[in-house]
Amino acid sequence: MLEEILDIRNVQRAFKRVTANKGANGIDGMQTDELRDYLNGNWQTLRSDILTGNYRPSAVRKVEIPKPGGGKRMLGIPTVIDRLIQQSISQWLSPKYESDFSANSYGFRPNRNAHQAVLKAQEYLNEGYLWIVELDLDKFFDRVNHDKLMSLLSARIKDKRTLQLIRLYLNSGIMENGVVTPRREGTPQGSPLSPLLSNVILGELDAKLEERGHRFVRYADDCSIYVRSEKSAHRVIAGISTYLEDCLKLKVNREKSKVSRPGNSILLGFSFYGSGKGWKIRIASKSLRSIKEKIRQQTKRSKPCPLTERISNLKEIIHGWVNYFSIAEAKSHMVKLDEMMRTRLRIVLWKQWKSITGRARQLMKMGVVKSRAYQLANTRKGYCRTAHSPTLLTTLDKKYFLSLGIEGFANYYYWKTTHQTKLF
Repeated sequence: MLEEILDIRNVQRAFKRVTANKGANGIDGMQTDELRDYLNGNWQTLRSDILTGNYRPSAVRKVEIPKPGGGKRMLGIPTVIDRLIQQSISQWLSPKYESDFSANSYGFRPNRNAHQAVLKAQEYLNEGYLWIVELDLDKFFDRVNHDKLMSLLSARIKDKRTLQLIRLYLNSGIMENGVVTPRREGTPQGSPLSPLLSNVILGELDAKLEERGHRFVRYADDCSIYVRSEKSAHRVIAGISTYLEDCLKLKVNREKSKVSRPGNSILLGFSFYGSGKGWKIRIASKSLRSIKEKIRQQTKRSKPCPLTERISNLKEIIHGWVNYFSIAEAKSHMVKLDEMMRTRLRIVLWKQWKSITGRARQLMKMGVVKSRAYQLANTRKGYCRTAHSPTLLTTLDKKYFLSLGIEGFANYYYWKTTHQTKLF
């Protein structure tokens, strides 16, 4: 098995994936664009060391990023060389495990995505399963039990050298402030192996839920179970929490795990609402707060930034966000987000125009008569009130920003929902 993993064709595929993803450097400082030269001179030695068991992975570099709901998420950034080897292992093993995984598992699998998970949840709701068990695993990637995981892997992988190499990656330390700390549990996010390993261990949860006849969707460690009654929901959350902790050695966050109703549930940033035609998908309030904060960050008037750069950043945010939430009924939200964005851009422009003369000159260029232009330029009102003045609303309007190349949330959402291929 290990020879096949290190076959040059498999490694070349991994190389393309790692260099395409780019990503930050590990503790050795090597960047992805330096990997080719390194491999040209060292691949045979590296391969030999791995096959003979002499290779030792480097520690991962610890990085903490803020979580949307508060707190921090720990990432472990392996070196570029270790990312290449892990990617080679992952892409060779993944097809071997694919047939073992549940149809209700949607994360980190080919031809599966978050949209399918949300649409499946909508299907359960419309079948009458209106009580939802939302499981929250406490720091899942940091708490995976190595012995349990290796036991599951050894049932499928018979090559002891491959198992040893995976164990070495699990045990490689974490470097923070120049100090390496040994790791005895967890498979930090940031590793190409982590998605596969998470599906291997949580595949046991899927099997248990299917054995009990439950309807559920799981995307990585985000799992929701759908039942018909409140009593069943409380029984399920108690039983599955015990199973996760006793059998899979994972920790359930009992404060965040809950029994909810469709309108209060959150699945991958989405929620649901009832209508005369059944349950519909909507954007969760938390997701809306998050995108508003992103707009604020990009349109801070105190942030020195050319308007073209702001618009380019906003376009990237708009496209990514609308692409993800295009399956939700969200036209009114998109319109409101556009209004907010244009208001903040008006404030940015008003500040950039600076002086009374400069503001009046810009307004007159847009067709505002001189008297009216100077009247507004002399205003003592604050930025926000000025941005809502009739003059700016009719000059720096939707058409004006469209001419600058920013089509907005609503326009892109309309195009996306009327032109996208129906995959589901």
